[in-house]
Order: sequence, then structure tokens, then C-alpha cells
Amino acid sequence: MLTILMKKYNPERPLISIHIPKCAGTSFRKVLKSWFGRRLFLHYYNEQRNKPPKKYRIYKLFNRKLLRPGLCIHGHFNGKRGHGAEDYYPESDQYITVLRDPFQVHLSNYFYAKTQGDNLLWAGKPSDIVSNNYGIENYLSEKKKSFILNFLPAGISLNNYRQILEEKFIYVGIAEDLQRSVEQLAIRLGFPPVKTQFQNVSPRKEGIPDGAREEFIRNNPLEMALYEYALENYKR
Repeated sequence: MLTILMKKYNPERPLISIHIPKCAGTSFRKVLKSWFGRRLFLHYYNEQRNKPPKKYRIYKLFNRKLLRPGLCIHGHFNGKRGHGAEDYYPESDQYITVLRDPFQVHLSNYFYAKTQGDNLLWAGKPSDIVSNNYGIENYLSEKKKSFILNFLPAGISLNNYRQILEEKFIYVGIAEDLQRSVEQLAIRLGFPPVKTQFQNVSPRKEGIPDGAREEFIRNNPLEMALYEYALENYKR
């Protein structure tokens, strides 16, 4: 029996799908497309043109019979840049997301930037990983903090993260077993399960320094706690 201590899904309200970078968001978007079809809307900053995401008039969309039942907005809701879910849709109250081991997310961010090179832009400018010609040791010493919290609802702390997840989230999956997470989410949302696979994996050509994971965990206890919570639900 699936026992998850989270919010019950209401298809009469918008569903916000938070795509945390390097957490299987490309693969997960295909799943959402198969479920929601034309009722799936995307929320992404146009980095090439330095243009913020479009804001949808979601309740106007709900009034169009074509879009019933259910509506999902999926993308990079980055509150640090002023494009969080609460910035764009303050009335939103039900979320889903997929997490991944935060240290692996941190590493993947680096290796993805190195693979993309000058083609990777941030607000119209090259990534500082590329422009500063970071090696893995430089990156880990300069970028000690994870960016995961930038994409989650504001106000999450070590004291309240369980409460916030259980009050606002329908489900939090894990990227390491995306298929089973999708199957569990399908039950929560009332959709048929679909086949998926982890895509957009960046090659790694540099070794990870000894002790790097341990130092990252010391610097990011909340991010690790969030991931452990997602693992708990997954194992249920």
C-alpha cells in the first residue's frame, strides 16, 4: 500500500512542477506531457535572450473546457531570481518535484557546464564556470553551497521542512529511481504509469577530490535532509 504523508491532489487547482536543474527534469517533462498534454505549460527563463518566463493567467485557462481536468506548470521556479512559484503564482498551493542526491546535483552542474562550454549562457552571459575556467577543485572550493533551495518554496528550514513538504507537496520523487517515482506519482495524481528513463546525463572526465562529499554535506545539511525525506517516502 502506498503511504505518503503529503497533500492530496486537487485537479481543480493548478499543479506546480518544480524542475530543479540536474534532477531528471527533461525526462520528467516528457512524463508530464503524456499526462497533461495541452494542459502542460512551461516556465523557463530564456537565457539566450535574457528574458524571464511567461506568466500564465491560470484561472482563465481553467475556465476553458479544453483544459479540464487538471493543469500543470513545469519549469525552473527560481525564487532567487524573482521567478519562483510564489512570485508568479502566489495562490498556488500544491507542488511536485524530483530530487537527487544534492552532491551529485552539484557535480552534474559543473560537468554540464564544462561540456556545454561557451554555448551555456546565464542571463545572456557565459557561465562563470566556463568564463573562469574552473577545474573541479576550484569549483568545489568556490561553490560550497547547493542551489537546490533557490527553486523550492521560501522559508524552508531544518526546523520546518517536513511540515512544509507535507502541507504543500503532493509528491517528491527521486531521480535515482525515476521509474518507480513516476509510478508512485501516477497513483497520487490518478494517471496511468508510463515508462521513463534518465536523460541528459553529462560525461565526467575529472576525478572527485577526497573528502569533497563530506565537506559538501557539512555545508548543506538542509538540502541533505530534504533528500533523505524524499528517500523515506520513496521507500514507503
